[in-house]
Amino acid sequence: MSGEGSTLCALGLDLGGSGLKGGIVSGAGKLLHLKRVPSPVHERPEQIAAVLAELLGALAAEARAAGWTVVGAGVSSTLDVDPHSGCFLPPHFAHLQRWQGYPIAQALQEASRLPLLVENDGPMCAWGEYLVGAGKGYDSLVMVTLGSGVGGGVVLEGNRLPETLGRAAYFGHLCIDQNGLECPCGRRGCWEMYVSATALERRAAEAVAAAAHPTRLGSRPTARQIVAAAREGDALANRLLQEQAAYLAIGLTDLANLFAPPLIVVGGGLSQAGELLLAPARRQMNAQRLPIRSEIAVLPSQLPFEAGLLGAALLALERFGGVHVRDNHQS
Repeated sequence: MSGEGSTLCALGLDLGGSGLKGGIVSGAGKLLHLKRVPSPVHERPEQIAAVLAELLGALAAEARAAGWTVVGAGVSSTLDVDPHSGCFLPPHFAHLQRWQGYPIAQALQEASRLPLLVENDGPMCAWGEYLVGAGKGYDSLVMVTLGSGVGGGVVLEGNRLPETLGRAAYFGHLCIDQNGLECPCGRRGCWEMYVSATALERRAAEAVAAAAHPTRLGSRPTARQIVAAAREGDALANRLLQEQAAYLAIGLTDLANLFAPPLIVVGGGLSQAGELLLAPARRQMNAQRLPIRSEIAVLPSQLPFEAGLLGAALLALERFGGVHVRDNHQS
């Protein structure tokens, strides 16, 4: 990282389920520096706040040493945060109940002495992709993130959906089968029970156990291993990805009918499957959706692992530094 005088920057953090990331982001939307640290996410919230605060401090020191002016910080959180209080909302999983009500925004702001915002990761991924990723050149997009669950976000005509509505993009809980698999949310047939990486891995383990012929896949293959085996021509892995694409298309069709966006971006680790997954899903979605618009593109994320961090930092640049990356969005 090299300094450029007093160029403005913001810090971005990504509070994920398996790790923590932090970065320094310029006013032009460039990720100048990235740090990763292990996440104690299943422990007390005070512990993870301390780790995040330490990461913020290290990033701020590096930015200032390089001559950058830090205007503030943005946190992209996989756990829901109340937009007014900055406290964690009731979590979806029982083992995280102690997180409810913890004032994460206040704790990090006091520790870092920086203006700071905390937003949910789905909308921040959408914002990052819209400004500096696959969404450049589009006026609107819908983002779907495929990980252990399914999340997302929406940008309509250059605007993020406001506050509570902006956090409502729980696309994984669209129901595709009311008599289907039980979901931890309490319903049956939620889309994420079929199209998440976790769902793919579950089906793969079942298929391997029932397979009559040898396969490249181990007894409990990961999503990454399934994609790699499919690229190498493994018949079972390819069949699993075809099933995954069919499930993906069901939800994408619903989203196309709801929003009629020019672009749907698919992010998360499974987006690395590329056209093996997206091509059949795109065909099925465009064949089944209502003809509200002539074409809807379905593209993989250009920032599959940094979109949330970038989105949060870019929002902090706008809110605390008056830097509007969207002004250059169509260029």
